[in-house]
Amino acid sequence: MKSKVAIPLFGSRISPHFTYAEMAQLVDIENNEVAKSREIALGATDELERVQYFKSLEIDTLICGGISSIAECMLAEQAVHVIAWVSGEARDALEQFLLNQLVPGACLCPKRSRCRSRQGKGKKTVISS
Repeated sequence: MKSKVAIPLFGSRISPHFTYAEMAQLVDIENNEVAKSREIALGATDELERVQYFKSLEIDTLICGGISSIAECMLAEQAVHVIAWVSGEARDALEQFLLNQLVPGACLCPKRSRCRSRQGKGKKTVISS
């Protein structure tokens, strides 16, 4: 099975918010393994343009930090599965995704780090490596 995942970035970490990321990691997955991974520049765009751009990349899944409910609904209407409110290193999120263990609100923090709680976003999940 083939799929394409996008992760908005802030350095090597998941960007705190979908709208403000300047870079994204695009990952092609085949048979539950990374077939190709690359970083792309996103540039300055508004929320609607960002949603349209990600959809033009033909992604199936978006792993992100914060995202507005409007953007999340627009992506869902385009059959993009959104796993939101995830924090931590992008590589750790991808690893958990490939293991089918990544959940919305996941905090992929080192064992000695603390994740910020997400007010109003439900129970915080901490996944340590």
